[in-house]
Amino acid sequence: MRFSCLLFAFCGIALAQADQYNPIFRGEAGDVFSRKPNAFLVEAIRNRKPGSALDVGMGQGRNTIYLAQQGWTVTGFDPADEGVRRAEVDAKRLGLRISTAVTTIEQFDFGENCWDLIVMTYVPTKAVAPKVHRALRPGGAVVVEDRHLDTRRVWPAGIFHDNELISIFPGLRVLR
Repeated sequence: MRFSCLLFAFCGIALAQADQYNPIFRGEAGDVFSRKPNAFLVEAIRNRKPGSALDVGMGQGRNTIYLAQQGWTVTGFDPADEGVRRAEVDAKRLGLRISTAVTTIEQFDFGENCWDLIVMTYVPTKAVAPKVHRALRPGGAVVVEDRHLDTRRVWPAGIFHDNELISIFPGLRVLR
């Protein structure tokens, strides 16, 4: 038995292609994204002992940097090279060590039993779930924040049905 857990929240933002995000990360559209860590992630790790963390689709690194500040050994990746570059610059400015890669979910080697925490905010969770399940260490946690079908009134492409994450990650306990 794995005794790992799954934490998830549903909201209303979508992840687009890297070529759509690079101009945003360069600031061409103004200040679009928050630089603060994801509030759900902050709550989810509050009483967890730091270990190794993976930030899937890290964007400009707000969650990667936050985790490093909390003592986690963090790896983050994203296909948007400008986002990864900005995360590296911010980490260096703050005196933090993070590992980064410019790559896609399909190309990244998640490994097996490698991560104590895997963070997925607005990424294709269903497609990557088998890799995440293998990569999570026993006792580890997966934090997912994405859109529920109820958000269709605000965002037409709702992703998850009620309780769908339970079937996507069999064997993990839902904590929240």
